[in-house]
Amino acid sequence: MCIFLFPNKTFKNLSFMTKPFNFSTFMREEFACYSKEYATHHVSITGATKLDKSKGGVFLFLHFGSFFLSGVSLIAQLGIKYTAIASTENFKVMDREESKFWKEVHKISNRLYSEKMFLSNHTKSSEILASLKKGSFVGAALDVAEIGKKHKFHPFTFLYNDILLQTAPARLAKLAKVPLYGMTISYDQKLGVHNLELTGPYDSCDVEKSVQMILTEMEPIIQNNMDQLFHDIFHLFSFPRLKDHIITTKQKKECLSVLAPIKQLKSQLPSSFCPRFESTITSWHPHRDFAYNLVKKFRPEIIVELGVHYGDSYFTFCQACDELELNTQLYGVDHWQGDKQAGFYGDDVFQEVNEYNQEFHSQNSTFLRIDFTEALKSFETSSIDLLHIDGSHEYQSVRNDFGNWLPKIKKGGMILLHDILVEREDFGVKEFWKEISKNYKTESHQEGFGLGVIHV
Repeated sequence: MCIFLFPNKTFKNLSFMTKPFNFSTFMREEFACYSKEYATHHVSITGATKLDKSKGGVFLFLHFGSFFLSGVSLIAQLGIKYTAIASTENFKVMDREESKFWKEVHKISNRLYSEKMFLSNHTKSSEILASLKKGSFVGAALDVAEIGKKHKFHPFTFLYNDILLQTAPARLAKLAKVPLYGMTISYDQKLGVHNLELTGPYDSCDVEKSVQMILTEMEPIIQNNMDQLFHDIFHLFSFPRLKDHIITTKQKKECLSVLAPIKQLKSQLPSSFCPRFESTITSWHPHRDFAYNLVKKFRPEIIVELGVHYGDSYFTFCQACDELELNTQLYGVDHWQGDKQAGFYGDDVFQEVNEYNQEFHSQNSTFLRIDFTEALKSFETSSIDLLHIDGSHEYQSVRNDFGNWLPKIKKGGMILLHDILVEREDFGVKEFWKEISKNYKTESHQEGFGLGVIHV
């Protein structure tokens, strides 16, 4: 048995230190020794002065070194409130002993952390955001791919390789308006000490840039301690390995209509805000700045969109309400089956947009997967401030949607009508727009396929 001696401190039951050194074995046996006292004497922290303890933040790390010990050290030595985002989803595919081990790790960590870990497969993002906004710190791994689930991945460069890593934890920092930090812990066998290095703070408004900076600062530490890396990150997080886990928004072949498809527009980034969501369906992209500024000026209490599809317009409204800290309730109405104009598609489109909606907008956004006429009974007369009509574009359909929903709009409210410039045999929006402009105060935006605003 090996005993570590410190002034007035003795740690026993560390017999694993006498064995030939293997980091994986060392770390697994060390878990039993975790305590705030152990973390105080066995971890050296660099970069602690960079933390703004009053503000909270998100620590990003890779599965490298004794990463669960990092959190205990932050609590014990720096006195901050800390917990981590974890998952139990992959326990299902582990063998019995491996699963048992990691369940015990979670149990120990939950006892030592400031609060129980947030489980990505059970916790709502709103709970994590609330914790961050109260000044707590949350740790999250970038290299996660849960079995049976899809994630948003982004390409990064790491140790001369191109890998795909999650950006969801960093986007949570952006939503909570807290900084990002890098966190890397490595074990020095000669000194018998874990070196915890903190970097940052990084601006959470530019998620991809900040994550790349964190990875770049991690490189020399990990490169010199490759035996402490949990898995072959370059293999597991390559595109061939992750292709079934990636949420994509590219149009599927089965979505094409027998009619000539609407052409793609050149997508330009808006200047008023930085969109967190963008699909390859570009027809609404030119109006995102206008939509953001409209929400900022109009401050609607209820927004309803008829025809969500991939969600570029809808998630622009959602993001605007989030960033402007409005208590707006948003409703997206769509059967998510497609039509002969946009093309028919399978259930995968709804699954993608619904997963994004649940992850980032579950507090104030609701999807109604029903027909437009059926959805009418969900809203009281004169209750909606802003209605966006972008469903079927046939003349009679647009006319019916406008007539059916008009009584639901508040006096002084607005109706947006998309595609008012499209000249196609099967599109009747332009014709309807000419008619309605004679009876209501309107304004039109000539970008892209045109967006009409009707003042009620």
